Amino acid sequence: MAAEENGKMNMKKTPISGWGMNTAALALLAVLAVGACDAIDPTSVNNPTTTDDDLAEAKNPTEALMPGLRAQFARMINAYVVAASVISDDYSIHGTGIVVDMDEPHLVTPDLVNSTGTSASGAYWNVQELRALGDFVIDVIIPNDPSPDPAHVAEAHYYRGMAYLTLGEVFSHAPHEEDGDAQPASAALGKALADLQNATAFGPQTHAALARTHRLLGDASAAETAANNALGSSADLLFAPAYDGAFLANTSVFFLVLRALQEMQPLPRLDFLDPKYTERGSPIAIAKAEEMHLILAEAALARGDLDAARTGLANAINMAGTRATVSFDDIDERRNADLSLRPRSAEIMIRADADSPYRAGLVKDRPADGLTVPSVSATSLDADSVAGLESADELWHALWLARQEIMLLEGRRLADLGIKLPMMRREIDQNTGISEGDPGTVAVVPGYIPQTPRYAMDIYTPVEIYDGTGPDAQLLVTEVTMQVDMNRVLVRNNASPFQ
Repeated sequence: MAAEENGKMNMKKTPISGWGMNTAALALLAVLAVGACDAIDPTSVNNPTTTDDDLAEAKNPTEALMPGLRAQFARMINAYVVAASVISDDYSIHGTGIVVDMDEPHLVTPDLVNSTGTSASGAYWNVQELRALGDFVIDVIIPNDPSPDPAHVAEAHYYRGMAYLTLGEVFSHAPHEEDGDAQPASAALGKALADLQNATAFGPQTHAALARTHRLLGDASAAETAANNALGSSADLLFAPAYDGAFLANTSVFFLVLRALQEMQPLPRLDFLDPKYTERGSPIAIAKAEEMHLILAEAALARGDLDAARTGLANAINMAGTRATVSFDDIDERRNADLSLRPRSAEIMIRADADSPYRAGLVKDRPADGLTVPSVSATSLDADSVAGLESADELWHALWLARQEIMLLEGRRLADLGIKLPMMRREIDQNTGISEGDPGTVAVVPGYIPQTPRYAMDIYTPVEIYDGTGPDAQLLVTEVTMQVDMNRVLVRNNASPFQ
């Protein structure tokens, strides 16, 4: 059974305000979209329309809808990872596949998050879709299922909890029901806690999600407890939903690898990490041990325990060093939008700003055959070097850098910078309780995010690094300086939720 690759569905909808969607049809459709065409066998159906009654008569209705929840969870992660990466200081846009205004946080508008597919701008639609499907399974199907599997019940709560966590992490305000008032991020995070606490039987990834949620709420003690619970259950925790490469592809691969213009170009100091995903089916990590160690280090720093912070950072760095790599034939010529060459030679050294030292090893030779790239985690930091850091500010800087590098292309950087996206245009236009200019209808960008020059977080000097643009272009300089080190900015502004 076929489904559209970009996830766009032509059916009636009602899961979020102003959308007239039959939720049962959505649930069935989500199942079918990943090829699970035999998952539901409703009785007494003489036409292709599946109703609530049909699902109620299915032998195991909760089990029947789990593939749909899993697929929509993967779509949600996929949809916001690209947006979070280009709006933040992880990647810059140099091509036509992503609207260039997404490269500048101050230019992000509701119209840029107004897609119903799994494209770079479809974050809001997809997170609300998962929340609505979770509501349907948990509030309608499970209560009427005579014998739901407790494992499936826990899993359903996990997915809805992750929808609320993402609402609170990525958006400043959003409704939680059809035509509902826009709720603040803290309310979404509170609902995430409630669901996740009912999902602990699903596995250590639930404790990891609880740690993330408590961190965003600023509760260091609870975040530490959850992080330790996750590590206690799985010392090398890695939960990374995979994509099938056909009906449910990892969208970032199109912009990193497959398109003739690789329009997602990493900051030069992050070059060694790219491309993290090389196949359409590459999984995206959503919970891993490294993040738990970083949360423990952050909580320790916030209470002034520098020794514990060093230990947590070293543990995260060492764990990242154990993760898998892939060998990849990279044809990326590392070009700007005007086709000039970006840093692409291993001789180049990068410094994070004019007050930082130059560092080698951050840029790899490209194009290249047999390029080794990390597929889960990597960092330019060394555990022994971190052990020698003496001041709190030095450790805070290392923490922010470790979070940026280790969780590249996992969607975390946007929240670390304090940026929140607006809800999509359709929500504003059709929800009678929400008006233009209300909380949640505009992006939230902290004052410490540089606004001038445009794209300041992505700029480096000099611009002319090679003597031409052809394959034989020679280096003119071997030292490149980033305009701004946002990790230093985060330290100066006490940006941790625990501070």
